[in-house]
Parts: sequence; C-alpha cells; structure tokens
Amino acid sequence: MANHPVKYNRKQPTNTHTDTWKHNWEVMKPFVHFSFKAMTLIGGALIGIIKLLPMLAPTKEESPKKETRIIKI
Repeated sequence: MANHPVKYNRKQPTNTHTDTWKHNWEVMKPFVHFSFKAMTLIGGALIGIIKLLPMLAPTKEESPKKETRIIKI
C-alpha cells in the first residue's frame, strides 16, 4: 500500500474566498458582457430619438409684421 499514499491521505480541496469569486466571475462573465452591450445599444437608440424629436416637432412660422412706421408726406 505504500505505492498509493493518496488513497489514505485524501483531503478535500478547500475553496477559498478568492476561488469562489473567480468561479462566480467565470460563470457570470457572458451575462455581464451581454448586459453592457445591450445598455449601450439602448442608450444609443435613446440619444438618437432625443436628437430626432426637435426636427419632427412642427415649427411655428413667424407671421410677417405689419409696418408700424409712419410715413410723413
């Protein structure tokens, strides 16, 4: 049995706090990247809409002013 020391000295691997954070990041990484890209797309669309709104609003045409000058003859 000397050839298999692992068989008798089994230790469960201990997960440290850092290992847990790394594992969580690896799992959540695709979702985080997707959400950033989605927020960028939505933000760009909103900025485009806000810039477009003033152009779509009906403009008030100024009525020509009546002559208020007095002409003396």
